[in-house]
Amino acid sequence: MKKRVVDLTPQEVLALGIQVEISNGRRLRNFSHIFHGYDDEVSARFMELAVEEDQHEKMLKDRWAARFGGPIPVMNEFDVVEIVEAVELEDSEAQIFDSLREAQVFQIALTAELNASRLYTEAAKVTKDPELKALFAELGGMEDDHVGWLQKRIAAAETKGKGAGKGKAS
Repeated sequence: MKKRVVDLTPQEVLALGIQVEISNGRRLRNFSHIFHGYDDEVSARFMELAVEEDQHEKMLKDRWAARFGGPIPVMNEFDVVEIVEAVELEDSEAQIFDSLREAQVFQIALTAELNASRLYTEAAKVTKDPELKALFAELGGMEDDHVGWLQKRIAAAETKGKGAGKGKAS
């Protein structure tokens, strides 16, 4: 039976967070492979995001070891009612043939990070358990850091894209 995120134990929340990072890393690697050979720049950006998710996974695993120790229980996105942080590529076939811009790649990841930030922030507001409240706040803060990093990447990509268009004949 699925649970609401706010009904999980702190251990389950952190285990879920770890699994979400692992799943998103896999999805982003798959997206990278989809674009490989069609648009290597887009492929490289998706791989860059996958490596970033790997770093998030490591951070959460380090928190697990420090906070709880021992094996990490099996928890995944399908164990909860809410969508925590799903990186989605809608209509991938059209995306390949029309090609994504670099900023759009980062926007796909930003949407997932914003959803996770909102979920953790809202969960922190409604949970009564002080340990869980602190963990949700910590995870929300981590997602907010990811949001900031992605917003900077989007801005840089958009600036780069505008600069690439200068000097072209119309």
